Amino acid sequence: MHPMQFLGVTQAEEETYRHLLRNPGSGVEDVVAAPWHPPGTGAAVVRRLKDLGAVVEDDGVLWPEKPELVVGRLAERLLTELHTITRGLAQVYPMVRSLQDEAAGGPAEEADAPAADGTAVERITDPALVRARVEELALGARSEVLAGGLCEETELGTPWVTVPLCLGMLERGVGVRLLVWRSALAVPAVVAQLRRLAGAGARVRVLPSSEGPMVVYDGRTVLVPVVPSDIGKGAFVTGEPGMVGMVVNHFERLWADAREFGDG
Repeated sequence: MHPMQFLGVTQAEEETYRHLLRNPGSGVEDVVAAPWHPPGTGAAVVRRLKDLGAVVEDDGVLWPEKPELVVGRLAERLLTELHTITRGLAQVYPMVRSLQDEAAGGPAEEADAPAADGTAVERITDPALVRARVEELALGARSEVLAGGLCEETELGTPWVTVPLCLGMLERGVGVRLLVWRSALAVPAVVAQLRRLAGAGARVRVLPSSEGPMVVYDGRTVLVPVVPSDIGKGAFVTGEPGMVGMVVNHFERLWADAREFGDG
């Protein structure tokens, strides 16, 4: 896999962008005719890079946008696609049940998607089942848990992230990284919880504004909300590598821009 593939960029598109980073101001005709393009595809590659905001054309020459801007835009684009994909996949299970019931001559009953082995996305809306799934994932974590956007008005984002679960993971040697909103620091109860976790070894950083909730377990399993603004409405759980990679990369980009908890 070439380095930018996870961002939805083809190998030819990546080679063209890298060429322009090394040779800004290259002529459009020269880039279109570059040897790494499959025959007849150069113009389409340049057009897509312009559509993605990776390059701009000015008077017949091409200029690359800054890498940090390009990667940020692509990550945001893929994160939006992730939410769309998970919502779409969540409708597969009710559809199957509905069609099966049609064949059996009866109406389908509303229910959450089953957590069958091999399913790409699990949709859980029952609060008790969400709590049980979170506890299962936390107890099974072995290396590191990433959690972002989960501070509420009076506490951490229960049941997705709780002090007891975090302390238990830290005691087992599991790394915990938390991203919290700056507004949460105005709540003494939240600050006290964060200090307790930081004292136990958790790494905590602060974001200037709110971000969509997310939790990643061991870089293999992701929780994102069914309703982005309300974790109480349920969770999508997925281990699909492409989706996990997108969420992890989004978290890491936010982490790099956040400030350390307790720094002023």
